[in-house]
Amino acid sequence: MKDITLTKEEFKLFDLDDQIGFFYDDDGYPMEDASEKFDANVDELYLKYDYISVDVQDNIYGVKKGKKEQLMEDVLEAYELAREVKEG
Repeated sequence: MKDITLTKEEFKLFDLDDQIGFFYDDDGYPMEDASEKFDANVDELYLKYDYISVDVQDNIYGVKKGKKEQLMEDVLEAYELAREVKEG
């Protein structure tokens, strides 16, 4: 199975209300203003990367100019969730 790439708008559905925890604080907890800053945080993420990619092992990568950087590892059901987002 091949990696699933997510555009900015698809990523917003994939990480709805930061359910995956991309924008948690340094201690691993949701920030109090997470929902208010979610769109801005996603915009900032997509300035750093061209797109986000999810592989079949549930690893999440940021991809910039073809170079992958692992952002999260073994995220429970990430691939399935990304597939559902892509299928609409």
